[in-house]
Order: sequence, then C-alpha cells, then structure tokens
Amino acid sequence: MKKHILFAPILAAVIWSACSGNVVFEQKQELPAGGWQYADTLNFSFSIEDTSALYNLYLGFEYTDSFPNQNLYLKLHTLFPDGKRQQKLRSFNLFDGAGAALGECSGRRCNLPVMLQENAFFKLPGTYVISLEQFGRQDAVPGIEAVELKVERTEKKK
Repeated sequence: MKKHILFAPILAAVIWSACSGNVVFEQKQELPAGGWQYADTLNFSFSIEDTSALYNLYLGFEYTDSFPNQNLYLKLHTLFPDGKRQQKLRSFNLFDGAGAALGECSGRRCNLPVMLQENAFFKLPGTYVISLEQFGRQDAVPGIEAVELKVERTEKKK
C-alpha cells in the first residue's frame, strides 16, 4: 500500500509536466491568507473550438501542512455554452491515511496535481466556465493557497 502512496504523487507530477504541449487553457488562482471561505468561488473560463478532440482536465492544489483534514471537498459547477449547468461534489486527498502530505513538498508547502477528468469531450464549441467552491466542515478552510485548472487537448478523437 505504501508503494502506491509514494508512486501516486510522482505519477501525477509526470502527467502534469507532460501535458504542456497541447495545453488549451491554464490558470492559477491565489486564495486569501485567512483561508478559503465558502464565498470565495473560483471561476475558470475557457474556450473550446475543436469538439472532435478529447481533453484531459487537471486541478493543481498548492497547500500547506496546516490544512486540517486529509481531503478537500469541492463543489464543481460547469456552465456550458448553451447556458446549461451541471454540479458535482468531489473529494480530493491531500494527505494519506498516516498524515503524510501527497504531492511534491518543500518545507511546509506542497503542490499536488490531480486528474479531474480524463478523455473528456465537449459537445459544443464556445466558452465553458468551471467554478469551484470549497465544501468543507468550516467556513474558512486554512492551508489552501492556490488552485490551478489546466485543460489539455489529447491526440485522441471521439
């Protein structure tokens, strides 16, 4: 089990760095030092023109060891070009069961890239908005410093 825990961050880092060639969108948003409030919705707006391609979507978390939980719960909202909306609740592990930080850490700061969705397809060309809300146990979750969204076009077609 420990081999998988150690291997996962390395694999995620390789995936994160390998996707730089076909990046369609990449944006990092910093969070206030006082913690990620419920009201601090992060909006990422990007355009998709090639609806025949498949895409990988990644989230990157910059966090400190002061984050109080093993995982981070997020509400993800997607706004489609036709005005339709979709919502999902997701959990992302930032620490393993023994309390060790996942990802690449330097001092008290860590960076963890994770796959949000693999081989996603977009039915409509146009602007998509992905909004992230923290959905934790408290209003101000300390320790999350920034969140990044990256959209990569793959070589695959649907």
